[in-house]
Amino acid sequence: MAHLPADFVADLRSGRRWPSLGDSLWRSPTLVELTYGRLWDLVAEALPPSPARILDVGCGTGAISLELARAGHDVTAIDPDPTAIEIAERSAPASGPGRVAYHQSDVAGWTADPGSFDVVVTTRTLHHVPDPEEAVQQMRQWMRPGGRLVCVDFLHDRFDRRAARWLAQVRGLLEAMGSHDLGGRLPTDPDDAVERVEWEWEQEHVVEHELNDSEAVEEPLREYFPTASWSWLPYLYWDVLVGLKAASPRAEAETARLVAAWEASLLAAGELPSVLMRVIGPWAPDT
Repeated sequence: MAHLPADFVADLRSGRRWPSLGDSLWRSPTLVELTYGRLWDLVAEALPPSPARILDVGCGTGAISLELARAGHDVTAIDPDPTAIEIAERSAPASGPGRVAYHQSDVAGWTADPGSFDVVVTTRTLHHVPDPEEAVQQMRQWMRPGGRLVCVDFLHDRFDRRAARWLAQVRGLLEAMGSHDLGGRLPTDPDDAVERVEWEWEQEHVVEHELNDSEAVEEPLREYFPTASWSWLPYLYWDVLVGLKAASPRAEAETARLVAAWEASLLAAGELPSVLMRVIGPWAPDT
């Protein structure tokens, strides 16, 4: 996060362009709306009426925590990255009508009384914590009886040949128009392009970052929240938007919305896998 401007704030409502952010999705209000904005929508749809006591686990730079506070909730937010917490705290004074307090900590190091929170929110966190089962168990302990888990997370190993083919197709079309750049063009041969996308995916999510797989994330959620509801959502388009290069803000917005809608329609038709899940889990007593 060292490349972020000194006055950067992760605020979904700022509506500001940040040209210096390069391939960050925060460089454009439209891209923020279609990505982090939709992530917030997935969380907001699952919340109880305010005010609720909410713990945001893995809050990052605070975009979701800020919206939780704006919705009138009493928010405690934790993240192990000190730079992320520093950025998040810049927006804390404007959080109202609720309250948000940020703390630098991971799940293992955080302490709170059992039953302290009505809701535990975690977004795109479990796929990279050292021990997902311990994290889920701890989050359940922090919830009061009758409380709720709202978990949105990324499962990289649900990516398959269909997903690679679609990403190669979209990127190829945009590259041909001069509207996409991820540091290197895909091969012109369709099969080679798909293999290149598969290789890039493996390098980023397995070789470089060693992300947790579906089993490691899903099993503890099913064990500790057995009556949870599950849904599967578009997310591949985020990768496309990272490298999107448009001639104007209008062209950027039109292209970005088209790509997002394209994935959603294919996902609804069962022609693409989903790599993003939402789990809404009511607290359940130990069996």
